[in-house]
Amino acid sequence: MLTRQLKNISLAVLVAVASSCSDLLNTEPKQSVSSDVALKDITGIRALLISVYDRLQPNTYYGARIMIAPEIMADNVRLTNTNSNRYFNERVNAPSAHMQQFWANYAAINEANFIISAIDGANTTTADKAQIKGEALFLRALLYFDMARVFAYEPTKVVNGFNEGLILRTEPTDDVSKADLRARSTIEETYQFIEKDLKDAIASFPATGNRLRANKAAANALLARVYLYWEKYADAITYATAALDAPNGASLVSGANYVAAFAAAPNPESFFEINYVQATESLGVNESMHSLTTNLTTGNWGDVVPTNELLGLYEATDIRRTQGFFAATKGGEAVFFSRKFPGARGPFTDNIPVIRYSEVLLIRAEAYAATGKADLALADLNRIRTRAGATPVAATVTGTDLIDAIMRERRLELVLEGHRFFDLKRRGEVITKAALSAPVPYSDFRILAPLPVGQIQLNPKLKQNPGY
Repeated sequence: MLTRQLKNISLAVLVAVASSCSDLLNTEPKQSVSSDVALKDITGIRALLISVYDRLQPNTYYGARIMIAPEIMADNVRLTNTNSNRYFNERVNAPSAHMQQFWANYAAINEANFIISAIDGANTTTADKAQIKGEALFLRALLYFDMARVFAYEPTKVVNGFNEGLILRTEPTDDVSKADLRARSTIEETYQFIEKDLKDAIASFPATGNRLRANKAAANALLARVYLYWEKYADAITYATAALDAPNGASLVSGANYVAAFAAAPNPESFFEINYVQATESLGVNESMHSLTTNLTTGNWGDVVPTNELLGLYEATDIRRTQGFFAATKGGEAVFFSRKFPGARGPFTDNIPVIRYSEVLLIRAEAYAATGKADLALADLNRIRTRAGATPVAATVTGTDLIDAIMRERRLELVLEGHRFFDLKRRGEVITKAALSAPVPYSDFRILAPLPVGQIQLNPKLKQNPGY
């Protein structure tokens, strides 16, 4: 991918200062760049779209942090006894040890806004315009949703009336003088904004698409995830089904191919995954998922391993246990490392699956269970368990027991894919784990990340999260 750097102007919104290795976008350093220059034709728009994808890649976002922090802040993974101190405070849910780095998503949102505002006038085909607009809308929705998960409660789980969502912006800003100071929208308004972006993206995309880019099936899948968090279960079922039935090539792999799927690009189960080019985009020995979760390549840290509690939840015949982890020694400690990020395409350059077929099955299963359709929920749940070589959940399991079984299956299936903390948060549940001296209840202020202090100081309309 083409790498772009845009300077962040310190406000609650991003003001971009563009530079690029593309001849089209080269400018002298200054406080703004005219969108008429940067986006005068389709080449500039495509370059800016690549920049939005690039902003998902760093280790501070999908490269590692959004995959690991939600796992270690909950109960799925722990640090080895000898470690590099990465995620050291997150393991005990220390105040401010969270994911406030994602406030920087406004840089990518601003780029997406430029694309959405410019694409209709670009010199390209109608089909190309629709595809690019769909990608930009999907990416903007993903960026906002990830921020909402970190900085706000879910609409049905507001604590003490604190209903603050995000600052929502649709107009691109190319100069600091144009950046106004705004208050946060409500969380309901934030979810409605994300919902509209994804529906517009779905309408814009063709039926099939490249799974290394945003596409129609991925937009349906992400919207199903949004509705699950929103507890709009009927809608979650509708959009999960649309994703699962889409002719985009994603499917549930057989048990024998489960581990090998993570070495493929794209993973056969991915609706959308973030692609890395080994020659130019390696995250390096210290920061990649491969570095932090395994020791398959010499020189890795291998700091992050599954908790004993998680390992104990797998049946002896479950391939996710027998093949998905392997026994090793780290600093004299017996541990199990994951095989999900094997560096198959080159050390430290694993693709990152953002949303997989099995997650969408579990979304639909949970939504079915929540609406009293236990037989349909069991069918989806047991497709995954049968694939894994685990015992199917009995037809007599219903109600809260069935929900519990689905939540347990999410742990087993989606470990190290960044879901566990958010699953506990969206359901208002308590965090308990061996690393904590006391459980963290849902009402604890540490459930939300603090907004960056600099933003609060610059914008008097911006309300900080409780407890910070």
